[in-house]
Amino acid sequence: MQKGPQPFPGQEKRLRLLAFVRQDSVVRVDKRVEDTAMVWPHLLVIEFIVAMLWFIALFVLSALFNAPLQDHSNPDRTPNPSKAPWYLLNLQELLLHMDKGLAGVIVPTLWIGFMMTIPYIDRSREGVGIWFTTPTGKRIAIFSAIYGTVLTFGLIGLDFVLKKIGYVEFASQYLPGGKVLFPDYLIPIGTMVVLTALLVLLAKRIFNATTREVMIAVWTAWVCTYLVLTFVGTSMRGPGMDLYAPWNLPTTIE
Repeated sequence: MQKGPQPFPGQEKRLRLLAFVRQDSVVRVDKRVEDTAMVWPHLLVIEFIVAMLWFIALFVLSALFNAPLQDHSNPDRTPNPSKAPWYLLNLQELLLHMDKGLAGVIVPTLWIGFMMTIPYIDRSREGVGIWFTTPTGKRIAIFSAIYGTVLTFGLIGLDFVLKKIGYVEFASQYLPGGKVLFPDYLIPIGTMVVLTALLVLLAKRIFNATTREVMIAVWTAWVCTYLVLTFVGTSMRGPGMDLYAPWNLPTTIE
C-alpha cells in the first residue's frame, strides 16, 4: 500500500544540502512576550523626541549666531590660510608632516583596510554587544585615549620645533636623500609603525590584553589622533599654515 503522493516517472524527489551550521554558532534568545519592548511606540517615540530637540536647538543657534561666511570667492585673491572643509582638515594637517601621496592616499587606504580586517582578527563572540567587553577593556580605552592624544600633540609640536631650527635644510645637505626621503617618508612611517607597536606591547604587558582589547586600544588611539588632527587644523593653523595657540589665532588674511 502506497502512502502519500508519489512523483511521476522521471520526477524523483531530490534533496539539496545547503550548509552545515555549528551548534555553538546558533544564538537562541529565550524571552517572554512581557519582557519584550516593541519598536513602536517605545523606540520611535524617543527617537522622534530627540530629533525634535536637536532641530529646535539647531534653529535657536542659527537665529542667535551668524554663520562665519566670508565674501564671494575671488580667483585673484587667495585667502591665507586656505583650508579644506572641517571634515578634511585632519588630512590637511597630516599633509603638513609627510609626503602628500603618503598622507592623502596610502595612510587612509591602509587604515580603512585595517578596519575591514578587524572582524577577521577578533573572531571571539565573548562579550558581543557589551561596551568595552570587560572592565579591563574600559581601562585600556582610557589609557589608549591619553596615549593617542598626548603623543599626537607632542609630535605636532616636535615637528614645528624641528622645522623652526632648520632640520629639513640640515637633512637635505647631510643625509643621503635627506631632502625628501627622511622627513617625508622614513620618519613618518617609522613613527607610525613604532608607536602603534608600542601601544600593542603596552596593552599586553600592563593589562594582559586579549585580541579584542588590543583592537580596542588601536581603534581608540586612532579616533583620538583623528580628533586631535581635526582640532589642530581648525583652531591652531593660521596664515601660512603656521602653528598658533587657539587664543592667539589670527584672522584669515586675503
